[in-house]
Amino acid sequence: MSLTSLGPSTIASRLYRYERICTPIASPAKITDEHVREYHERGFIAVENVFSPAEVATYKQAISDLIAIGDPRVVQFEPAGRDKALSPDEREKFVRKCMWFVQYEPRLMAMSEHPTLVGIVERLMGEQVKLSQDMALLKPAHVGREKPWHQDMAYFQISPPEKIIGTWTALDPATPANGCMHVIPGSHKLGPRPHYHDRDCQLADEDVDVNSDIMVPLSPGGVLFFSALIHHGTPPNQSGERRRAIQYHYGALSCTPLSVEDHAKLFNDAVGYAGCREGMRRITSRPEEI
Repeated sequence: MSLTSLGPSTIASRLYRYERICTPIASPAKITDEHVREYHERGFIAVENVFSPAEVATYKQAISDLIAIGDPRVVQFEPAGRDKALSPDEREKFVRKCMWFVQYEPRLMAMSEHPTLVGIVERLMGEQVKLSQDMALLKPAHVGREKPWHQDMAYFQISPPEKIIGTWTALDPATPANGCMHVIPGSHKLGPRPHYHDRDCQLADEDVDVNSDIMVPLSPGGVLFFSALIHHGTPPNQSGERRRAIQYHYGALSCTPLSVEDHAKLFNDAVGYAGCREGMRRITSRPEEI
């Protein structure tokens, strides 16, 4: 049953837990082979101090500069942010995400190629990787929306899923109050699950093992590394502090393109396609409406 009609506060309390907190690895130098095994068993690890404060400041400025330019190919404004009379600082309060920016923004291209970040991904993967997706995820103070529970593989047309790793870098303190990441440990082992277009393209609310939820608060420069199949989401930002993050996904060099037909075989239900690929979504959304 969808909880959408109950509103952000009820969703935050019903679909997310705040008791279990991930303790990140202190720095990249502290990663051990046991942490690599933990990644494969639980579907994620978190590492602080992957990026320096100076690097984080550079990346935040790059995002602000992209928003100031306002290229619609890159920046997705909420309706209130499309008012041209707003100053760049005011418009930034109404951006939920930026996408496909590495080709335009050399500072963020350099971030995606950072040897420490890529080195950790390749250690977890066990082989060389290439960038497959770039996105900035923003939660403005008070109004930043929930990103419901989902699997990132529901969006991707590359295969196999276990050879795709996401990286989620905090640019601001990511806290329980402002919408830090939440994950369901081990859920990547369940394989692809049907997704529906409700509050967003998402797992059905009842298909998430909410009681196993672990929060992943991070300091600026900290990174969550996670499987493309793990169930994860972020509750709404109900605080007075904004939360900015940059997400890159990497696929192993051995990955191959996945056809529309094969993606549909991974993400389906009794009716048909149940994934997040653009152009393939059904008009109906929640399972009980199909």
